[in-house]
Amino acid sequence: MRSRLTTFVTAGFLLLGSGGAMALNGGASLGLGGHASQSASFAQYRPVETPAPVTTPPATGPPASTPPVPAPPASKFIPSAAATVTAHGVATIRCLAACHIVLRASHGSHRVHLTVTLHANGTATVHLSKRELRKLGRGTILVSIYVDGKVVATRKVKVT
Repeated sequence: MRSRLTTFVTAGFLLLGSGGAMALNGGASLGLGGHASQSASFAQYRPVETPAPVTTPPATGPPASTPPVPAPPASKFIPSAAATVTAHGVATIRCLAACHIVLRASHGSHRVHLTVTLHANGTATVHLSKRELRKLGRGTILVSIYVDGKVVATRKVKVT
């Protein structure tokens, strides 16, 4: 008898308790502070309301000024330098402003490089030392001049 009474009371609490009462009531119940709150079942099956689209009035001011001229991409950047490489591997570089110069030479898997920084408008002459030439070995070497990261001159030089 006791177990039947306990089962009946438990079922009554579940049906009419907080969860069951909110589901039967349609979700409207007074929560803290007297504000109505919605139950999970009420919000779950209700169709979603979409807000009306916002329209903006047309602009009535003066026409826009001319658009700015787009800058060329970095791949099209040409440094403001002139460089020449002689048949002996001596390079002369003239920069119109401060610039960073790198002379790179390669022969097969051997590579050497020389860096020079010009701090103002000027001319620099760079060449590989005898030790660096010995490191590369005999034959045809490829000499490349980079100014501010871009190749400005390339030449094949025969070393004997």
